[in-house]
Amino acid sequence: MSIRKPPANLTAPNTVALAKGTLIERVHDRSFASNAFNPCRGGPTRFAPVRDTSGACVPSLYAGETLEAAIYETVFHDIPAKAKFKTVRKADVTRRAHGTLEVLRDLTLASLRAPDLKKWRIGRTALIASPPTLYAATVKWAEAIHHRFPGIDGLEWTSNQCDPATAWLFFGDRVSAGDFRVVGTRDGQTNPGFLADVRTAGQRGGIRITV
Repeated sequence: MSIRKPPANLTAPNTVALAKGTLIERVHDRSFASNAFNPCRGGPTRFAPVRDTSGACVPSLYAGETLEAAIYETVFHDIPAKAKFKTVRKADVTRRAHGTLEVLRDLTLASLRAPDLKKWRIGRTALIASPPTLYAATVKWAEAIHHRFPGIDGLEWTSNQCDPATAWLFFGDRVSAGDFRVVGTRDGQTNPGFLADVRTAGQRGGIRITV
């Protein structure tokens, strides 16, 4: 599979509003606060790291509509669907934390749902469901949106790992930690409830937590 580059004259995306007061779920490295943006640490993802027109890296924050979606998009993200044995080490869970955030202002997001992508003549399979080997190509679409449309605060799409839940990415040069109120946090090392929720989520996909 190959993914074409976004055209230089990319037309404006369809947008959706993420309303003030919405609660969103995040699973993240426990060294970060729940409302902190990733300063381009770690490996590449589908839509990050984005670089601005000067080449500087734009911090990002990923979140999910549900805790289950946030777990599948992080802890379970790299487990192949066809794997005979689906396991995650307990240490990979306890190094993370779970945060619930309240959105404190209305945000404008580019919608990357299947009907919206048809406008750009690119399919959901290419942009949302493609393998990690194509992240260098998919991130170019996030960069094109960021470069051409300064009023866009981030991206919204249907989670590839846990449909039909929504997944979000927020651009850290347009949205700040202060735009989210931390409603609650659970540290994976000290809160057994988080580990229990990860185990429960994993059962749905036949995924076991191992020592």
